[in-house]
Order: sequence, then C-alpha cells, then structure tokens
Amino acid sequence: MVTQKINNFFYISFFLLLLFNGNFVYAVQEPPGSQSVEEAIAAEKKQSADNAAKYQSTYQNYAVKPHETAIILMHGKWGRPPAPLHSNFEVERFYVVSPLMPWSGVSAYDKTYESALADVNKLVLKLRADGFKKVIIGGQSFGANGALAYAAVYADVDGLLLFAPGHNPDIDRNNQPGLVSDARKNIKDGKPEQLITFSDFNDGGRYRAIEARSDVFYSFFNEDGLANMQESAKKVKKPIPTIVFMGSDDFITRKGSGYFFDRLPKHEMSKYRVSRAAHREVPLASFDESLNWVKGLLK
Repeated sequence: MVTQKINNFFYISFFLLLLFNGNFVYAVQEPPGSQSVEEAIAAEKKQSADNAAKYQSTYQNYAVKPHETAIILMHGKWGRPPAPLHSNFEVERFYVVSPLMPWSGVSAYDKTYESALADVNKLVLKLRADGFKKVIIGGQSFGANGALAYAAVYADVDGLLLFAPGHNPDIDRNNQPGLVSDARKNIKDGKPEQLITFSDFNDGGRYRAIEARSDVFYSFFNEDGLANMQESAKKVKKPIPTIVFMGSDDFITRKGSGYFFDRLPKHEMSKYRVSRAAHREVPLASFDESLNWVKGLLK
C-alpha cells in the first residue's frame, strides 16, 4: 500500500513538472490555426481600415454620404421596432430610426394619427438639427401608409420608401362606416373619450378586437382621413422622390398605380414596382433595388 502511494505521488509530480515546464505540449500549445490576441486585434484593425477605404472610394463623388443620411422606417400593423430593413440599411452606414407607432402590437391605437405624425415631425426636425443632410421616410404596410400621410401633412423629407402599403379604410375590410359614424357623433357631442370597440383587420385573414377612444378611432378609420392613401397622395404639395413596392397578393395592388401613386406630384426619380413577394416579405425582397434607389438620391 505504501509502495502504491509512493508510485502515485511520483507520477503526479512528474505530470505537474512537465506541465509547468511547458514540455506537456498538448496542455500549453494553441490549437493549430488559432490566432493570438495580438494577431486578432491587428486583423480587426486591418479589416476596419480596408472597409473605411472602400467606403471612401465608393462614395467619393457623391454629394451626400450614407452616414450623412437619416432614414426613418415605420413598422407595420401589430409590429414593433425595429422596422423591416432597419439593420439592412444600418449595415450600409445610414443612420436609421424606427419609432414605435400607435398601430403597433403594444400601443393599440393610443393616440390619434395627427398626434403620431406630429411626433415623427419632431424626430425629423431633430435629425435636421443634428446635421443630417438628407432625411428619408418610409415603412412597411401601415408604416408605408404613415410615410405617405406624413408627406401629405409636412412634406419636409427628401424621399419616400413605401413597402407594401396597407390599411385602407376607404375600400377594404377596415371600412367600417357604422362605427365611424358613431365615433363622429361622440366627437360632435363632446365625448371624444367614449370608447369604440372594433375589429382591426390585418393581412392573412387575421383580426383582433380592440377598444380605442372615439377621436383616435376616427383618425385612423375615417374613410376621408389621413389613412386614405388616395386623399393623402392628392394632398402632397411638392414633388418628392417616391419608390413603391406593392405586394403581389395585396388588395390594392389590383387597382394599379392609379389608386394613389399616379396622384402624387410627378418626380423624375419616382418609381412604382409590383413585387412577386407576399405582403410581409416585400421589404426584404425589394431591398437591393431600394438601396440602389436611395443611393441615387445622394448623388
């Protein structure tokens, strides 16, 4: 027993001696192909320098660079920030902002359309004050509706990015004239806070039962209000470069460019596209063309 203990002690001591002397190769040697910390830092610095040089070379003849351009992207109905394509444009060095809108899944129409657009206007003014040379606004589905409505009220942006614009209280399932009439009466009677219970419809046959103040409901569902894209297009006061990507299976796509696009003031950079993608897939499917279009605004 004593002999066994001595032998065990000898083997353990020999193992530790090899380990600490650096002779136990497998214990101290780095795996083949691995980098040291210094090498990794140097490689990262080189990559960063290469990226900066490429960026400078690509945009040297542009009047405005991506990092001098702010893009406001609004999410769709029941969505939330970040809006679709937020990270895609951010990777290209644009400054991207995705505000939380009243039609989100967590807001449930907590303010009027007019109030929501006023908040976006404050954001635009701040971006201008921060020194951004161009401000572009856009969104997907209801967010595209919001971008168009914003242009109708304020028109202080340099471009519109509209992906599968949706929410049409004048023509589809969201047309609820009886409830709109009730809301109008409540407002007229001095009871704007009176709640309206309604079905909020979304793509894919989805809907939710929601309650909102009469004045809030009216601002989003009045067939002659800001959500009516035909009316919003007619109210845009100056030509703004606009690119529209319609969803292949969307209701208003069947109505063609005459539904709202042709009603906008004409601009040579404006384009109307019908995407082969489904409603929620339109932004990603259209990103490359939208990126090239935005770059065209910077030249």
